[in-house]
Amino acid sequence: MKKVIALDVGSKTIGLAYSGGIIASPLSTIRFDEWDFDQAIEKLAPFLNQYQPEIIVFGYPKNMNNTIGERARMVDHVIELFLKKYSNYSDQQITRIDERRTTAMAKNIMIQAGISRKKQKQNKDGLAAQLILEMYLNTNK
Repeated sequence: MKKVIALDVGSKTIGLAYSGGIIASPLSTIRFDEWDFDQAIEKLAPFLNQYQPEIIVFGYPKNMNNTIGERARMVDHVIELFLKKYSNYSDQQITRIDERRTTAMAKNIMIQAGISRKKQKQNKDGLAAQLILEMYLNTNK
């Protein structure tokens, strides 16, 4: 199975999850200055070096009516920056997964598990990335 990293991109954070091909696990949350995606892309380097993913899955937040909105265009911009910075990756190694409602799903999971609000805030992006990665793995068996 291929090694995969999933990213849940926000304006100030990127949630990361990893899979060696079978199980998706949350990795970390990268924090960066709001809208500074160059800084965010730089901060991915240690994870790419450590895990050597063959596929990068980006959560792609379409609008509820299935159109491409501002948030999805933001992810497209981040993908462009990623491919410029990490030229060893090609467009064929990038996958977009419709991630509508994954952050809300992550929050619900943590609420039902009785996780404190503080811990929810710290972990929601990584868990959302894990959900995105699970969707990818389920559709690419």
